[in-house]
Amino acid sequence: MPNIFHTSDLHGSYHSLLTQLAQIENLNIWVDTGDFFPNKTRGTHVEKSYQTKWALEWTKIAHRIAEICMKRNICVVSVSGNHDYVSLANLLKVAGMSGSSVFDLSSASNSATVHGIKFAGFREIPYIAGEWAGETEIGCFKDIMNTAMAHNPDVLVTHCPPGGILDHAYGDGHFGVPYITSYLMNAPHSVRAHLFGHVHGDGGLTKTEGDILFSNAAAIHTGNVLGEMGQ
Repeated sequence: MPNIFHTSDLHGSYHSLLTQLAQIENLNIWVDTGDFFPNKTRGTHVEKSYQTKWALEWTKIAHRIAEICMKRNICVVSVSGNHDYVSLANLLKVAGMSGSSVFDLSSASNSATVHGIKFAGFREIPYIAGEWAGETEIGCFKDIMNTAMAHNPDVLVTHCPPGGILDHAYGDGHFGVPYITSYLMNAPHSVRAHLFGHVHGDGGLTKTEGDILFSNAAAIHTGNVLGEMGQ
């Protein structure tokens, strides 16, 4: 089974990421679950241009990541976060990665099979203040989750956590989506792992509930090294 490395909410901090991508032994898949980019403002129209230039011109981080991944045959699966106004996967393609090795699953309509593992997910988060990308009313998550799960994924990748599982913010309660938890705990499915971020309080933690491995990698610069899938 493939080895998976999970990151989330790096917010522009990439030095440890480059080290991990270059040094983790037998790494097959890197999954990033959003908020990869830094922000210039709070969600205004300047973000798309700013984040594109940051990744392709100023830091050349997209090219540096692409070089490592192509050299080591690492596939990339990503979902955008509420701080992301451009697609990490698309910028890696601009930097030279093949469409057969990098996948954007920000839309619940998309899925990808990588090393025999089916991935699906979505980028949406519960509404905050109308300033950020992907903010969605909580009542809409039933349809979004059902669309993603129709792909019958082995791994669910979202920016937001499931309600009540590794979704604790620093002193501010819980901010996951209850319907994700309800579906995963009660409906028939094939999900073996749910990878996410967004809520920093439980970042860096993993937890097994039932037969599902949950991984919140938010704001942990070295990410969560999950090892072989299902281990």
